Amino acid sequence: MQLPIDISATRGSRLQHQLVEQIGGLISRGILQPGTQLPSTREMATQLGVSRRTVVLSYERMIEEGLIETRQGLGTFVCEHLPSEYIRIKTATTYVEIDRFPTVPIARPVENMQLFQEPGDRLRYDFRIGRPDSGLFPRNLWRRLTSEHLDTFTKLVSDYTDPAGHLPLRAAIANHLRTARGILCQPNQIVVTAGAQEALNLVARLMEVQDKEVVVEDPCYRGAAQAFTSLGARLLPIPVRDDGLETEMLPEDGARLGYVTPSHQFPLGVTLSRERRLALIAWARRTGTLLVEDDYDSDFRHNSSPLIALQALAPECVVYLGTFSKSMSPGLRLGYAVFPQDYADAARCLKSVMNNGHPWLEQSVMANFISSGAFEQHLCRMRTCYLERRNTLMESIKATFPRTSLSGFEGGMHLVWTLDQSFCSATELKAKCKAMGVGLYTLEESPAHPLQPRPGSARQIMLGYPCLTPPQIQTAVGLIRRVVPHEHIAACMPARVD
Repeated sequence: MQLPIDISATRGSRLQHQLVEQIGGLISRGILQPGTQLPSTREMATQLGVSRRTVVLSYERMIEEGLIETRQGLGTFVCEHLPSEYIRIKTATTYVEIDRFPTVPIARPVENMQLFQEPGDRLRYDFRIGRPDSGLFPRNLWRRLTSEHLDTFTKLVSDYTDPAGHLPLRAAIANHLRTARGILCQPNQIVVTAGAQEALNLVARLMEVQDKEVVVEDPCYRGAAQAFTSLGARLLPIPVRDDGLETEMLPEDGARLGYVTPSHQFPLGVTLSRERRLALIAWARRTGTLLVEDDYDSDFRHNSSPLIALQALAPECVVYLGTFSKSMSPGLRLGYAVFPQDYADAARCLKSVMNNGHPWLEQSVMANFISSGAFEQHLCRMRTCYLERRNTLMESIKATFPRTSLSGFEGGMHLVWTLDQSFCSATELKAKCKAMGVGLYTLEESPAHPLQPRPGSARQIMLGYPCLTPPQIQTAVGLIRRVVPHEHIAACMPARVD
């Protein structure tokens, strides 16, 4: 270990005194904490370019002062119990007066994304949205594939990766999208990203959205809204109805970008109808607006086949964003963007400036996982499991609260529960359920971003179901029933017909 020490014979005081003073300062400021091992006298002498005797004498003096101690056969350590003047951490006074440093204001502060959750904050019955069941992750196969790729990895670990991503992974993604989403693209059009969030930032930077209008759904994904506004864009919200974005309200002159989640709108869960898809594409072509299609959980379509992707219908004016965060794990940080051919080279160059690529090993394993057919088998297992859990949730809520409304359940990993007027507000119900160990999430407390007041949003609950088993879901709904007054439950029961 090398310590941040700088001594010089030209400073007037003896080298030994300088060394004692600086190590003592590191201890007093808490940089060297009790129990920390110091370099050996030989290592310290080599680092500082001084004689070993100078370091030995310095260490002996600090041992006398009770700052450091030697342990037989182990080395030299900071004492566990320091003299009183070293117990309190002192303020560093070297080089710069900290209170004179001018604070530079942040130009565009952003809010917390609300995606990270401390493990200790998770409730027993947590309906948190956007989190896949970790128990379904293919651990054994992933471990074996990782081991198989390590030999190649050790040969390439000293090389930079392609900023656009590992070529076999991009080829595997292209093959998967062709059959799963009807997208015909080449590997050179694909850029691998750290999830969809980096893809959003890449697109926004590529298109230079500062002081430009960006069309977004209302409500929309918070991460998209913040990516655009952090770069100076002006958001133009378009309301979402039962069949998706209100295309009649799109601006006549177009916009720099148009961000949509057509397969399973986030957060409301509706599907953009075929008629509105064609209208959206016609608008984009007429106005020169580049569409950004975020297909974040399109792998899960429960009762019907998904509609063809926008990118498949209009490859020249749609950037398609996909992610493995929902189908595999958000911890892998693997996503991708499919650019129109005219934008592909510029996107690859910009990506090299942003981070110059991602870890090779995970990309290589994922490429093998997809190309071997294991990914599709994994998706089939997840779809079967999630469908059972979704059905259990819907049946349990409808049986307990018959007059409440459920929506957004045709696909994806969450649905929306609109509370009956006889209920308390969504915020109040959330607080009551939290005390019972049940995690519910309102629109405002989810990763959603409402831009304008929306009728009924105060009575909407977001329910993610992948991480709860059917028995847990039934128990959770039973606990919700316990916190709802009996008169409210009675009001939710259908009227008796004699």
